[in-house]
Amino acid sequence: MPLETIITSNRKSLWIALSDLFLDTDIQDHNFTHIAKTMKESGYSLTKIQDILMLEVFPVCIPNLHAVHGEWEGFRENWVVQKISASKTPNRFQRWMHKRSFWMIEKDWEEVIKRYHQL
Repeated sequence: MPLETIITSNRKSLWIALSDLFLDTDIQDHNFTHIAKTMKESGYSLTKIQDILMLEVFPVCIPNLHAVHGEWEGFRENWVVQKISASKTPNRFQRWMHKRSFWMIEKDWEEVIKRYHQL
């Protein structure tokens, strides 16, 4: 079953910004600021944004960090929106597996949160 969400332009912008956490490259200073600003402007609470990250963006984008030759220039925006829109909500096992892989973006996520609170 596809995600049952009202997909607003703010939600799409948030998906696209958060997908940058899953690129196979070091995130630059301006990227952290952009992600944090997009989060602030989305109108969602930080708790809701964390849910969106873990339940919507993470399942679609984490395979990139597990790939030998992952995407490093940036995901195509249409691809991100299309894949997340068509995805299913992760089941309990999948959520557990995602938590085990969170270490791959944890440092970058902490930096984004820091900048979010500074805005």
